[in-house]
Order: sequence, then C-alpha cells, then structure tokens
Amino acid sequence: MPAAVTRPPPPGFFTFLKHGVLLPARHRGLFLPLLALTAALAAGLLLANSLAVQPLAAAVLLDANAISRAHPASASYPGLVRTLNRDLRHLLLDVGACLLAAVLAGSAIKIATVYAAVAAFSAPERPTVSAILASARSSLLGPALTVAFGYALEVACAAAIVALAALTVYLLDYSLLLLFLDALLVLLASLFLVYLTVVCAVAVVVSAAEPERRGPAAVSRAWRLMQRKNAQAALYVVATWALGAAVSPMYTLALRRWPKSAWTGLAAGVAYVVLLGAVEVFSVAAVTAYYFECRESKEEEEEMARHRYAKLPNGDEPNI
Repeated sequence: MPAAVTRPPPPGFFTFLKHGVLLPARHRGLFLPLLALTAALAAGLLLANSLAVQPLAAAVLLDANAISRAHPASASYPGLVRTLNRDLRHLLLDVGACLLAAVLAGSAIKIATVYAAVAAFSAPERPTVSAILASARSSLLGPALTVAFGYALEVACAAAIVALAALTVYLLDYSLLLLFLDALLVLLASLFLVYLTVVCAVAVVVSAAEPERRGPAAVSRAWRLMQRKNAQAALYVVATWALGAAVSPMYTLALRRWPKSAWTGLAAGVAYVVLLGAVEVFSVAAVTAYYFECRESKEEEEEMARHRYAKLPNGDEPNI
C-alpha cells in the first residue's frame, strides 16, 4: 500500500505579513533600488506640493478674498478676476501634473516591485535583476492593463460614493428613513471600496504571476482567490493603515523643525520618505505572499474536489 502523502501544514493567519518583512530583507539587492525609487518619488511630490501647489492655493485664496471685498463696479475688479483665473488655472495645471506623475511613476514602480516580489517568492534560486527585467519586458502589458482597469473600478466606486453622499443633502428635508438608508449605503460602499483596493492589488500580482490573465480576467481571478481569506484581507488593510499612520508623525516633525533647524527638518523629511518607501515595499511583498497563499489554498480545494468526484478503482462512481 503506498505511503500517504504528507502535506505541509497550512500557513498561519499572520504568515503573509511575516513574508512582507522577510522577503525584502532576504533579497535586499532587488528591493533596495525599488525602495529608493519610491522614496525619491515621494520626495519629489512633497517638494512639488510645498514649492508649487501650496503657494498657488494660498494665492487663489487671497485672490478670492480680494474679489469678495471689491465692488463689481470698481476699476480694479476686472483685474482681480483675471488674476484669480490665472492663478486658478496654474493651480489646476500643477495639481494635474502632480497627480499624473504620481499615477504614472507610482504605477511603474509598483509593477516593478510586484515582479521582484513574485520572482523572490516563487523562484527556487535567488533571482537577479536582469532575469526580472527580462520577465517584465515579455509581459509588461498585462500588469499595466490591470492597474488601469483597477483605477477605473476604484474611480467608478468612489464616484458612486460621492453621488450617494450628495443625495443626503436632498434627503435631509424629505425622509429620515431614506436618509438613514442612504447613509448606510455610503458606509457599505466605502467598505466595499476598501475591499476593492485589495482585490485590485492582488489582481496586479495575478497578472505578473499568471501572464495569461490581465485586466478584467486578473481582477476576476483575484476576487475568486480571496473568497475564503477575506479576514486576512482585512488584516492587510489594518496593517498597512497602521504602518502609514505610524510614519506620518515624521512628516509633522519635519514641518515643525524646518523653520528652527534646516538640518533637523531635512533629516526628518528624508526619514519620512524612506519609511514611506519601506511601507510600500512591505505592502507589495505582503500582498504577493497573500496571493500565493490564496492560490495554494484554491489549488488544494480543486485537487480535493477532483479526488472526490474521481472514479473508484472498480469503475464505480462515489455516492454524492
């Protein structure tokens, strides 16, 4: 009689978070450049916000205040309106440029980090940067389409939440019951948006690990894989949110120390962007480990189902 095949014990509830820490630590050569790129992008966006966006926002507020104090029939009023329009146009252009840079550069760095995490998690030998780049070149379109499709889903869900929230203004004078139901829908839709962000993050890993799946197919695959591990998805959200909240005081310290000591403020700012990069690398590594756990669990379920419905050696069918 053949010996029974011993299966490895299932991973623990927190194992994927442990991999989120250990995977970058064991493959520092892969993840340190990606951490540096993430930190550089965060530093560039913070500088753009401080040097361009905030001064223009302050100028727009001053222009609006000046217009509110001026009389429409005065000679200076048209000039104030032109100044407001000019500053507002520049503000919108700068904000749009920052958002576009954050989306494009951030998505590119995220995709590269996902490829590094997939290679580090699944490769039997230590992966090299050249091997990861070769793999990324051959299937880069899949993760890019998946990221774009995920953004579209998240924007659509956010727009629905905004529409439901705006509806509360109308329902204030109409029906308290409908107001309560609308507020409940806003809460449920917001929770769904949080879950959707995790699904889209897993979908990017799916498109990198399974190149034949991209866009909607990758999102559908991620949704099915996560069905029995939703509690760990919630844990992932809590862990990443807690790490982000723990890092944010460093930015406040940088803003407070900068007027008093430039070097202290600069050191705090550098520490802040480096920690942001570390949190981003951790989140990608953790969600990659979470994907592999979900896939392994799904494959085990499918194998058990095949054995359950397989024919017995004498040709009879098992009773179902």
